[in-house]
Amino acid sequence: MSAAAEALTALRAAVDLLLTAPDLFDRDDDLHTFVIGTLVEQHRLVAALAPAVARWDRLRLWANDGSLSAASRLSVETHTSKAAARCTIRRAKQLQEMPATAAALAEGSLSPEHVDLLSRANHSHRRERFAHDEETLVDACKPLLFDEAARAVNYWRNRADADGSGDNEATERRNRAARAHLHASETLDGSTVINGLLDPIAGEIFRNELERLEQTLYLHDKQMGNERTNAQRRAAALVEMATRSASTPNKAQRPKPLFVVHVGDETARRLCELAGGAVLQADDLRDWVDDALMETFLFNGPSVVLTASQKRTFTGKLRHAIQARDRRCQHPSGCDTSAVRADIDHIVPWADGGTTEQFNGRALCSTHNRHSEKRDRNAKPLPQQPVNHLAVLRAKCRWVYQRDCEREGDNEGKDSS
Repeated sequence: MSAAAEALTALRAAVDLLLTAPDLFDRDDDLHTFVIGTLVEQHRLVAALAPAVARWDRLRLWANDGSLSAASRLSVETHTSKAAARCTIRRAKQLQEMPATAAALAEGSLSPEHVDLLSRANHSHRRERFAHDEETLVDACKPLLFDEAARAVNYWRNRADADGSGDNEATERRNRAARAHLHASETLDGSTVINGLLDPIAGEIFRNELERLEQTLYLHDKQMGNERTNAQRRAAALVEMATRSASTPNKAQRPKPLFVVHVGDETARRLCELAGGAVLQADDLRDWVDDALMETFLFNGPSVVLTASQKRTFTGKLRHAIQARDRRCQHPSGCDTSAVRADIDHIVPWADGGTTEQFNGRALCSTHNRHSEKRDRNAKPLPQQPVNHLAVLRAKCRWVYQRDCEREGDNEGKDSS
């Protein structure tokens, strides 16, 4: 028996054993470990199978029975859709070109979705740059939540595409607003079907207002004892938006667009993203600058905002600063609710002597903040650091020094090229 046949036999035996595993658990901890561990091994199996799939495709072994494509053969014999079969083959080929990604997948540090994310970045016009930076990208993605990893990769893509030469994707991103559309059609029974596409900023404005109204309807339903799904409340919120628009006088003052975007100054000039995490090009903001309300925050490292407040509640600029610092709900479960839609509350409660300052404040979604059984009781305030004029001056000097060093590095790179 060949080594490959022995490995397949051992795998089948292991799966047969797993099929009986649900009856073997005595404790919840064992069940949790089994679920997580099995899914990680499933990811590792994708890495183990990839070289064989790529070789099987390259040798055209799939054509032995007259199949028209590798995806067709794989789809028929594994009882999957052609789309799933094409995905398997595509990932296998991509992993042969991304050794650091394949190694991370094999050790269980990344998932197949990370493979897709990184392979989209490994576009033909970035191939050489990606090969140079792949290990750094993989190491950056390993400790991050998937959405945060996607944001990091998008920043790398923006940096790699800085000149925009030969990049169809960059051109398409610049045309996102032009591709926006909305269709509202009436069905035979008089119902209305809505579908459309908005660019990231317009979408953020729309979602923020929709979610605000949906939350209002949720509180009303809770008070009245009504039972509606989230989707039903969103539909009602959309109608409420239209109703309020129709009742607004023609000459009423137009409200400011409601969205938050984080942009860097010249020091951190590559930072440009919506509070929800969507990475933007600086050009995307051009049409909104005239209506924008600017607030500035000076950070001394990743967690200290050089600002202060003695208020009992987190409001105004201090609230916005903590949102900018935390970005998402800080519950240790990894909740990805945006800080813009979260509560900003004390770590040590005010009633227990907790102060209203950045080191004792954090973003928590309403569920993790207001439901006592879900709240994180083990959180500790951030270490106290000086927040005064001297600290501000030192931070500014540090940022300017970092900017100058980066400029020198960029100039050296241009000279060498």
